[in-house]
Amino acid sequence: MDVQIYYSLVTAGGAVSYGCGYVLPAGSTQMGAEEWDQAVSVARQPPPIDLTAYAADKRWRVETGGITVGGVPVATDGRSKTMIMGARIKADADSGYQVGWKGADGSFVQLTAPQIIVISDAVLAHVDACFTAEAEVSSAIVDGAVTTAQQIHDWSWPRY
Repeated sequence: MDVQIYYSLVTAGGAVSYGCGYVLPAGSTQMGAEEWDQAVSVARQPPPIDLTAYAADKRWRVETGGITVGGVPVATDGRSKTMIMGARIKADADSGYQVGWKGADGSFVQLTAPQIIVISDAVLAHVDACFTAEAEVSSAIVDGAVTTAQQIHDWSWPRY
């Protein structure tokens, strides 16, 4: 049976570093200097990144990062999407509906029913495009084509 090595290192300044990550092969009873150096080297490596979780987080950040529609900066966080859909319901029922709206940049605009419909359609398209991009990245992770967080970051995410 292999043995996982847990260790602590005390530096000259008294700092303690704990780690694990070196496996002593079955049947071995000692670790030489070379093996110790390898164990320390392995322990200093950053932990592996869960690429699927990283892709989901990236999608969420893009999805909720906002878009610009017809010159109006539109917030796309959960609360804003709920408010947009509520305004859309009213705009669908009343073509003369107008509402004062606060843009994502803090500016105030007056929106007409047709503008609200255009904005809500754009937000829905944005959210759909974000999930489509995440699905593509996730597939590329499974296929082995995407192996780093940087590749996920550099993926062609929706930009509006």
